[in-house]
Amino acid sequence: LQWSLLIAGLCLRVLGGNSDPIWLAVWLVVTLLAAVVVGWAYGGKSWCQYFCPMGPVQTVLTGVRGPLGSPAHVGAPSKITQSMCRTITAEGQERSACVACQSPCLDIDAERQFWQNLERKRGLAWAWYSYPGLVLAFFTMMEWSGHGASQLVHPLGYIRSGQWALDRELVSRAWQPLPHLTPLPRLLVIPIAITTAAWLSVIFWRGVEGLLRRRGNREGLPAAGERAVLRTRLLASFLAVNTFFWFVDPLQGLLGSNSGQVVRSLVLLLTSMGLYRAWGRDSATYRRESTSDSLRRQLRDLPGLEPALDGRSINALSPHEVFTLVKAMPAVGVLQARRVYSEVLLDMLRRGRLDQAQSLLDLQELRQSLQLDDEDHHAVINLLAKEHPELLGRNRFERQGDDLRRELALTNLEDFLLRHGFTMFDAAALNPRQRQELERLRLATGLPEPAWESVLRQFGSQGELERQQLEPLRAVWLEEAGLLAWLDGQLSEDGLLRPLQRGLTRRVGELQRQLAHRLDAAGLDPLP
Repeated sequence: LQWSLLIAGLCLRVLGGNSDPIWLAVWLVVTLLAAVVVGWAYGGKSWCQYFCPMGPVQTVLTGVRGPLGSPAHVGAPSKITQSMCRTITAEGQERSACVACQSPCLDIDAERQFWQNLERKRGLAWAWYSYPGLVLAFFTMMEWSGHGASQLVHPLGYIRSGQWALDRELVSRAWQPLPHLTPLPRLLVIPIAITTAAWLSVIFWRGVEGLLRRRGNREGLPAAGERAVLRTRLLASFLAVNTFFWFVDPLQGLLGSNSGQVVRSLVLLLTSMGLYRAWGRDSATYRRESTSDSLRRQLRDLPGLEPALDGRSINALSPHEVFTLVKAMPAVGVLQARRVYSEVLLDMLRRGRLDQAQSLLDLQELRQSLQLDDEDHHAVINLLAKEHPELLGRNRFERQGDDLRRELALTNLEDFLLRHGFTMFDAAALNPRQRQELERLRLATGLPEPAWESVLRQFGSQGELERQQLEPLRAVWLEEAGLLAWLDGQLSEDGLLRPLQRGLTRRVGELQRQLAHRLDAAGLDPLP
């Protein structure tokens, strides 16, 4: 649907839309209204993902990631990555507004979307390989359609001069044949030429893919077929972008006669950087980096890391160094190794980065680093099947959507509690208006009732978030109580410390009264 709309739009532009302000106005208004209706009906970026002709173009141009883009799966400082849907709270902070309209999503993790759709979407493969042909045919037909209207000496003067936007005779020439080409009217020739160019482009790039695949197999490269598809798509995108800028002059001579060439040189430089960055990538490297990111979170709580890190932060380690760190650590024991392995596996399953069927192979390096075998993997899977049956009963795309909706629910609930002055969630303390607002939040997230209740429990008196808030408060109380005990012992020698001792006594007592009930409700150890 999207690519058909794109080809139709290109044909209409060449036939007359370029220089007809009324046609362009109608086209833009209809597009705007369609986007509003689809966005209202389905939420998120549903228009961009499923209807807009430029959606696949964005995928083709981005590829694995942009030339200057940062990865979303490794070391992301925030859960709001890349071009993810977001909103700004009253406090001026960014919050996720994702409703999981597409999973995997190009705007959240471009590389994950690339690898998971590599074989899943055949239509995307056709669109990708046809794009260079579409670009070349569009501008060629556009230049030929201006024959007789441009008196400029430059062979591409009709396009680069911007005269195509002022050619009011373009529509009237739609029934005329193209000079020296065919007696058929342009109304027929242009759609046929653009569609034929798209098919010829697909045939050419499939041939390039076959050559790269055979070469990789002869050289014994791992995942030769996957690398062939990746590199062919990268070359197709590289050629399409540079062909586009070779035909046009975006600055229209604004900065001098050579300004267009400066822009083309910059585009060539940026696309070459993107080609170089992505040329050696493969899905195994991406999975390894994703695994290392989950592994980092588990290693932070393990004792004995400081000597092995040699003064560096664990976040500063590369994926290869993270696995090497695990091997170089003192023996962690089978139980501890299984716990780390289980948490990594659970995290990757929940985020949709792993399938149960592939987990045995994909996590082989991690098991070797932790000195675990396949039996340990099966034991962990059996345990997760009992504790989290909802994860193993759904495919990775459904789990990715659930994870995005859960993050949205957590963000919305956190804002809800802050707005109404609650430190934790207590359903009994809500008034009718707050209950209605909470129900609207549940409907907005799209979470089923059991998943919503699980999110609510995280904000309850025994939830994980309450525990995270209580632990630092408990540490503050212990530190200040120890300081108070020291001051009590010093009063006999220095009476000037008495005002400080009285103030600290009130502070420690008030903090103790606040913590006593909350620690008991959370099931944590009481204060000594």
